[in-house]
Amino acid sequence: MSADRQPEPGPAAAAPTAPVRGVSARAVVIGLLCIVAVIMLIHWAELVLGGSRGHSAMANTSIPLGTFAALMLVVSVNSLIGRVRRRWQLSSAELVVIYAMTAVATVLASSGAIHFLVPAMAAPLGFASPENRWETLFFQYMPRWIGPDDPRLLRHFFEGGELPVRMWLRPVTIWSGFVFTYAACSLSLVLLLRRQWIESERLTFPTVYVPLSITESDGAFWRDRAAWIGIAIPFLIGTLNTLNVNFPAIPKLEVRRIDLSSHFGDPPWNAIGGLAISYYPFVVGLAFLLSTEMTFSCWFFYLMTKVERIVGASFGVAQWGSGGLARFPFENHQGAGAFVALALIALWIGRKPLGQSFRGAFRGALQLGHAPPGGTDDAPTRWAVWGFVASFAALVGFCRVAGMSLWTPVVLLGLSLVYLVTATRIRAETGNAWLFGPDVDPQRLMLTAIGARHILPRDLTIMAYLNSISSFDLRCVSMPHQLDAYKLGEARKLERGKLTGALLLGLAVGIPVAFWLALIVWHDIGALAKGDTWRTLMGKQPFDRLQGYLVAPQPANLIELVFVGAGLLFTGFLFAMRTRLLAWPFHPVGYAMANTNSMGSQWFPFLLAWAAKSLILRYGGAKLYRKAQPFFLGLVVGDFLNGALYTILACFVGTMKVYPINW
Repeated sequence: MSADRQPEPGPAAAAPTAPVRGVSARAVVIGLLCIVAVIMLIHWAELVLGGSRGHSAMANTSIPLGTFAALMLVVSVNSLIGRVRRRWQLSSAELVVIYAMTAVATVLASSGAIHFLVPAMAAPLGFASPENRWETLFFQYMPRWIGPDDPRLLRHFFEGGELPVRMWLRPVTIWSGFVFTYAACSLSLVLLLRRQWIESERLTFPTVYVPLSITESDGAFWRDRAAWIGIAIPFLIGTLNTLNVNFPAIPKLEVRRIDLSSHFGDPPWNAIGGLAISYYPFVVGLAFLLSTEMTFSCWFFYLMTKVERIVGASFGVAQWGSGGLARFPFENHQGAGAFVALALIALWIGRKPLGQSFRGAFRGALQLGHAPPGGTDDAPTRWAVWGFVASFAALVGFCRVAGMSLWTPVVLLGLSLVYLVTATRIRAETGNAWLFGPDVDPQRLMLTAIGARHILPRDLTIMAYLNSISSFDLRCVSMPHQLDAYKLGEARKLERGKLTGALLLGLAVGIPVAFWLALIVWHDIGALAKGDTWRTLMGKQPFDRLQGYLVAPQPANLIELVFVGAGLLFTGFLFAMRTRLLAWPFHPVGYAMANTNSMGSQWFPFLLAWAAKSLILRYGGAKLYRKAQPFFLGLVVGDFLNGALYTILACFVGTMKVYPINW
């Protein structure tokens, strides 16, 4: 978390030079076409193939699989074009622009975002019944414009039928504006944090290595023998297992969820809960790019959560709490405290450049085209201050028009952005494959600290609609990919102002396209008929919780707050020790990740990457590490090629099943 500790050996940063022509008209047009194509792929793979036939998730990993597939297609076609007419060939900078635009816009189409938001818009009318009494509990607090308002036509959404465009037009337009504003708000934050994280602290950014490697103009990655060995291993494993799910007589190579907890059957050891070994090649490949300090901290703190459970059972405190998430050792409450602490630490480290930007903007000293003395700022950063203020105010204004009081949306949106800043920081430092926050998400943290009985029923109702932006599921938020875009831009020397414009254009096109294409697919198959029903029911979940809050509102919970505070303080302690002791092995990001759902599947790949890198650096030094890098990048590329190829193939072959690479 500090600038004094640099990543271990990796590609050297290029010296700053003049921006190149990467944000060209043709790159932007191809980026927009890729956005539409990938959104359609996401909807078809995840809503139609769903859980019954299997699919590799197209958007929810740290390198979005759909975007990777689009980039591979463009790179392949570009290579063929170069053989015919070299001057028509896209430059590596243009390829990066296409990747960045596609990643930033398309992730919002999937679970955690539009795949949860659209079902939430339909849930109140679709699932209301005399038994749950939703109509009498909270219908009076729902504005007519917030969702579809015709129960008869809404049946087409759940059962399949003609798409009633007029019924959906108003809510889709309003929510498209809301999602775009939220994405613009996060983009403004990225522009404000960019200099500190990219230029000053030089965070690792493992997720940019793959797009940079496969778009290199000299094709060095594709000529490396070690890279092809890395590609072959996961591709062959995935091919064998996809054949197995289609033809069971073919043996399966089991590399996922090998249960260890069954070996701990006696108390207090059985308090360990779920513990499994999984091998995800792409996770190993990304984790190899991290410092050994980081990978060690992640798997170590995850195993320590298991030790906490065993200790709690040994001393008879395992039953502390009200049950569910609120049970000793309150891992998710510790995680909530850690997330808040990491955001505060990040803002504290970057307080000087942030303060300069805000002071300059509010004094009117920073004018478009006139850099302040010293030339340390730029137009995108200057306008980012006003972009953040305006977009945050617009989000609060949306909530006020919906009927909320003033303070509730300010606190909820503020906490949501705090979690988002931390999640983005974690992604930049770890490449976290599945970006989950703690289950004690911003809404639950508010309810823990304030209590549902002290929040107005109208506020609680609108909060249910806002669950998709204030959830623990951060896999498909745009902000981490926005930060990656600027890191890629730095590597390819792109002009930040033009890159920002391209990203905003991609969002403006991609968000409404994602809404309407999802509605077309859902009305074709029926959200509760032939499609994947999990996403539909996730839209209902916030209103089930709302029902409980209104029927039996609870006060603030002091015990849970104590563990939130403990997580916050322990994270601060880890940061303080890390800045004072050079040999301190524990990273606060590892502690934060361990107390989320992220590490259950990743701890063993992180352990493998830590062991491999430690041995390579110990016995081969930096030279061997650099030689080994293409092999581990190949693990990522091979895994993703396998997942993308067979999922896309299954979209066209009606009976084909897929072995997923990333769930």
